[in-house]
Amino acid sequence: MQVTDAAYEVLKEHGQPMEVQDLLDETLRKLGQDREARQVARIYTEINLDVRFQYRGNSMWGLKEWLPKSVAKGSTGRSGGYDDEENGDVEEDEG
Repeated sequence: MQVTDAAYEVLKEHGQPMEVQDLLDETLRKLGQDREARQVARIYTEINLDVRFQYRGNSMWGLKEWLPKSVAKGSTGRSGGYDDEENGDVEEDEG
Protein backbone atom coordinates (compact mmCIF):
# COMPACT_ATOMS: atom_id res chain seq x y z
CA MET A 1 0.00 0.00 0.00
CA GLN A 2 1.25 3.46 -0.91
CA VAL A 3 1.82 5.84 2.01
CA THR A 4 -0.57 8.40 0.54
CA ASP A 5 -3.28 5.77 0.12
CA ALA A 6 -2.86 4.83 3.78
CA ALA A 7 -3.03 8.49 4.85
CA TYR A 8 -6.11 8.96 2.66
CA GLU A 9 -7.81 5.99 4.34
CA VAL A 10 -6.90 7.32 7.80
CA LEU A 11 -8.52 10.69 7.02
CA LYS A 12 -11.55 9.03 5.39
CA GLU A 13 -12.07 6.86 8.47
CA HIS A 14 -11.58 9.83 10.81
CA GLY A 15 -14.10 11.88 8.82
CA GLN A 16 -12.63 15.29 9.57
CA PRO A 17 -9.30 17.14 9.35
CA MET A 18 -6.52 15.85 11.60
CA GLU A 19 -3.48 17.39 13.22
CA VAL A 20 -0.49 16.41 11.12
CA GLN A 21 1.35 14.46 13.86
CA ASP A 22 -1.77 12.38 14.56
CA LEU A 23 -2.22 11.78 10.84
CA LEU A 24 1.40 10.66 10.49
CA ASP A 25 1.18 8.37 13.55
CA GLU A 26 -2.05 6.74 12.34
CA THR A 27 -0.66 6.33 8.82
CA LEU A 28 2.47 4.62 10.16
CA ARG A 29 0.32 2.38 12.35
CA LYS A 30 -1.83 1.42 9.35
CA LEU A 31 1.34 0.57 7.41
CA GLY A 32 2.77 -1.39 10.36
CA GLN A 33 5.87 0.80 10.49
CA ASP A 34 7.75 2.36 13.37
CA ARG A 35 8.02 6.11 13.70
CA GLU A 36 11.40 7.05 12.29
CA ALA A 37 12.34 10.55 11.22
CA ARG A 38 13.03 9.43 7.66
CA GLN A 39 9.63 7.73 7.32
CA VAL A 40 7.79 10.69 8.85
CA ALA A 41 9.51 13.10 6.45
CA ARG A 42 8.72 10.85 3.50
CA ILE A 43 5.03 10.58 4.35
CA TYR A 44 4.72 14.30 5.00
CA THR A 45 6.37 15.08 1.67
CA GLU A 46 4.10 12.65 -0.18
CA ILE A 47 0.98 14.16 1.42
CA ASN A 48 2.15 17.64 0.37
CA LEU A 49 2.52 16.48 -3.23
CA ASP A 50 -0.75 14.54 -3.46
CA VAL A 51 -3.66 16.63 -4.79
CA ARG A 52 -6.20 14.68 -2.71
CA PHE A 53 -4.97 16.37 0.49
CA GLN A 54 -5.40 19.96 1.59
CA TYR A 55 -3.64 21.88 4.33
CA ARG A 56 -6.27 23.60 6.48
CA GLY A 57 -3.95 25.71 8.65
CA ASN A 58 -2.85 25.24 12.26
CA SER A 59 -1.12 21.93 11.40
CA MET A 60 -4.45 20.44 10.23
CA TRP A 61 -4.83 18.36 7.08
CA GLY A 62 -8.01 17.26 5.38
CA LEU A 63 -9.21 15.93 2.07
CA LYS A 64 -9.87 18.23 -0.85
CA GLU A 65 -13.04 16.24 -1.60
CA TRP A 66 -14.55 17.56 1.65
CA LEU A 67 -14.62 21.09 0.25
CA PRO A 68 -17.81 22.34 -1.40
CA LYS A 69 -17.59 21.76 -5.15
CA SER A 70 -17.54 25.47 -6.00
CA VAL A 71 -14.61 26.12 -3.66
CA ALA A 72 -12.63 23.06 -4.77
CA LYS A 73 -13.18 23.83 -8.47
CA GLY A 74 -12.27 27.52 -8.20
CA SER A 75 -9.34 27.06 -5.84
CA THR A 76 -6.35 29.21 -6.62
CA GLY A 77 -4.03 27.19 -4.43
CA ARG A 78 -4.43 29.54 -1.48
CA SER A 79 -5.56 28.12 1.84
CA GLY A 80 -9.32 27.71 1.84
CA GLY A 81 -9.70 28.26 -1.92
CA TYR A 82 -11.47 31.10 -3.65
CA ASP A 83 -13.74 31.33 -6.63
CA ASP A 84 -14.00 34.23 -9.04
CA GLU A 85 -16.98 35.85 -7.31
CA GLU A 86 -15.16 35.99 -3.98
CA ASN A 87 -12.22 37.72 -5.67
CA GLY A 88 -14.47 40.28 -7.36
CA ASP A 89 -13.42 39.09 -10.82
CA VAL A 90 -16.98 38.41 -12.02
CA GLU A 91 -18.91 41.23 -13.60
CA GLU A 92 -22.52 41.35 -12.59
CA ASP A 93 -25.21 41.78 -15.23
CA GLU A 94 -27.07 44.97 -14.38
CA GLY A 95 -29.72 44.54 -17.05
